[in-house]
Amino acid sequence: MNISSEKIAKIISFVFNPLIIPTLGILMIFYSGTYLSYIPLEGKKLIVTVIFSGTFLIPVSFIPLLLYLKVIDNIGVNNPSQRLLPLIITGIIYCCTYYIVRRMPLMIINIFILGSIICIILNTIIITKWKISSHLIAVGGLVGLALGLIFRLNADMPVLLITSILIAGLLGFARLRLLAHTPAQVYTGFFLGLFIVSGLLLLV
Repeated sequence: MNISSEKIAKIISFVFNPLIIPTLGILMIFYSGTYLSYIPLEGKKLIVTVIFSGTFLIPVSFIPLLLYLKVIDNIGVNNPSQRLLPLIITGIIYCCTYYIVRRMPLMIINIFILGSIICIILNTIIITKWKISSHLIAVGGLVGLALGLIFRLNADMPVLLITSILIAGLLGFARLRLLAHTPAQVYTGFFLGLFIVSGLLLLV
């Protein structure tokens, strides 16, 4: 059975939803080979559960309600004019998650989540004027996290860096193939996420 490039693009966009990227980032941190890799397993499970719940599970749980209220037309929220409220809700939930996480003495994780919040805020502001790619902002942040870990903590993680770049490339292809964004919207989103997260990790 032949699978069209459009179907592949839809699968890529679905699998690497922007909301799952923070959880992937936390897993990257735990497998970075730095001191953060030696956090006890129970501690890792707790952190992943908090991050996954606060940055994915709870925000996603609002989608059926938004669909029911006709705030959005579809799960992908393809209409830019309908993205404002979901972004605001997501931003608030991320802030609550950050409030919980910052009580843990794990600065790198705290900075990463803070960077994600800043990206959401900027995305919310930009989306009122221009359709920037949320997918590429998120994955740009993932690549920024990898670079930040390498330069700040001397992490030896070429495979994770290359993997994050490949995911970014796949998402860029997917969003362009689906005609969801222009190249400018894709590149701007990627570099926004990259510079925000890597900049915070290197400067804070």
